[in-house]
Amino acid sequence: MQETNLIKILPREIVEKIAAGEVVERPSSVLKELIENSLDSSATRIDVTLEDSGFSLIKVADNGQGMTPENLSRCLLSHATSKISTADDLYSIGTMGFRGEALGSIAAVSRIQVESSAGQTGLGHKICSCGGQAENIAPSPHNRGTTVSVRDLFFNVPARKKFMKSSRSEQLSCMRVFEQIAIPFPSIHFTLSIDNKKVMDFPAAPTTLERIGAVAGNQFAGRLIECRGSREGMESLIYVSSPEDLRDRPRFSLLFVNLRRIDNDSVTYAVREAFSQFLGAGFRPSFFCFLDIDPSRIDVNVHPTKQQVKFDNERELFSFIFSTVKGSITSSMVRPDSLAEGGVSLSAPVPGQQPPASYPLFTENKSGYVKEPVSYAPFEEKEAQQTILPFPGSANTGTQTEKEIDNAQANGIQLNGEERWDLIPCYQVHSMFVLAPIKNGILVIDQHAAHERVLFEQALEDIKRGRAASQQLLFPIVLELTATEKAIVESGRGYLQSFGFDIDDFGGQAVSVSAIPAFLKDGAVKDTVQGIVKYLLEGKDPQAFLEPEKRFAAAFACGAAIKAGQKLTQEEMNALLNTLFSAKNPYICPHGRPTLVRISIDELSRRFLR
Repeated sequence: MQETNLIKILPREIVEKIAAGEVVERPSSVLKELIENSLDSSATRIDVTLEDSGFSLIKVADNGQGMTPENLSRCLLSHATSKISTADDLYSIGTMGFRGEALGSIAAVSRIQVESSAGQTGLGHKICSCGGQAENIAPSPHNRGTTVSVRDLFFNVPARKKFMKSSRSEQLSCMRVFEQIAIPFPSIHFTLSIDNKKVMDFPAAPTTLERIGAVAGNQFAGRLIECRGSREGMESLIYVSSPEDLRDRPRFSLLFVNLRRIDNDSVTYAVREAFSQFLGAGFRPSFFCFLDIDPSRIDVNVHPTKQQVKFDNERELFSFIFSTVKGSITSSMVRPDSLAEGGVSLSAPVPGQQPPASYPLFTENKSGYVKEPVSYAPFEEKEAQQTILPFPGSANTGTQTEKEIDNAQANGIQLNGEERWDLIPCYQVHSMFVLAPIKNGILVIDQHAAHERVLFEQALEDIKRGRAASQQLLFPIVLELTATEKAIVESGRGYLQSFGFDIDDFGGQAVSVSAIPAFLKDGAVKDTVQGIVKYLLEGKDPQAFLEPEKRFAAAFACGAAIKAGQKLTQEEMNALLNTLFSAKNPYICPHGRPTLVRISIDELSRRFLR
């Protein structure tokens, strides 16, 4: 008879590693815990240093209150904290940290050194630990404040490091965490250095809006709509992107509850619902929501990483956020003016015409500001404006190359590669789809997905050749980016040059664009570059895009392709079809979505009961 396994008490080092697995998921979670400790110490300056995306070194130095030798000797112990003393304190948390498990968990899976001083003499103490085995504290020179250095993260749990994402992804995650923590604390000076290069520097600012401007760009921040509200036990300050900044993928969707970064679907949904009358199909606003709420009404102790909280009344929260945002954007369109350029007020009344929910309320003119309301007369005829230059390859009259098509993706559509589409009448529907008659039915083409496929294949060829056709700009275009976006541009500068861009550092968080792809109009440069950056930041590449050239080619195609809502002329529609059906695989975009759908005559006949 097989003996039943005995229940055993796990050794302390295994228990610590299990606990560390709940708190220390990746380098960015270590960074978050260390910065939050600095915030709780009343620091006015926090300097962060990363090496090898945080795996080799994460160092956080502050000028806060510091620790006495007695407190320093206890700081690496599990559940040792100065922030709570009774069980009731868990329901009235007023600090960023409170469990006292962060440093102990970090110490269990790294080599850590903590230096601190609580006085002004320049003398302090330090304590070191390797894999949870702490040494005795020793004297060490240190100004008032604390410096925590975490080295060789996960050195004793190689299985954890094996499942980490790429070094690039981990670095971007650290940069996002740094930005998100810096936003609600404008009075604190934050700096971030990566591999001996300072990449972010946010000096102390008088207002939260100015800190948002430092992180997201002053032009973007200057167009934000300010929404304020109060209810018993709750106050909110919400900045929502203006109609001209609506995107299908918002740049920021951030909620801060009592200055703590939190994920909550109810708040996100409330903001989107309140803004729905200004949104086109699939477009969502960016927002920064700062919620000040009685600590007794929330439970922060529901998730190891403190990324989620439990509200005592989720329905009331939704109603409060919804009414706050809706009231502000529909009554007066209050916009903060402190960052407006040239002293021009950005406040503008809401036009009285109520549009259908499927269209954005405004169109963007060349100045970047919204001035002209969209006309919604469904049958009004307007001359289509030229929106893009001729497609790359549209003048090619050669026969189609051999198609490398998966039959399952093609859905049985067979097209004549030698057929020219110049004289075939095409029709645009809702500025999203192109209809074209074919011999046995009609084709419905997704204009964005189709152009993505064309640009993707062209970009891969440009990378092989080393340089695409380019046009020099008479006056370089200066783009203001976030620090994270600028880091992405710099890391991919070689690929961007292959596509026809010449991009140089312009100081601060700006870059200068002096050349662009030949087919691109200069008015589309900003959206194209930001589209490329967003694609790369989201990290949603298909498995086939592990090669960097394919990833950047797909990002370029996504950012530069015709957008939904963009009007095309007859010539542009014909050129799009010509280049699409000259592609190696015209049936799917780089991400696997179909570019076209065929509706046969037989199917149409069945629909009409013929």
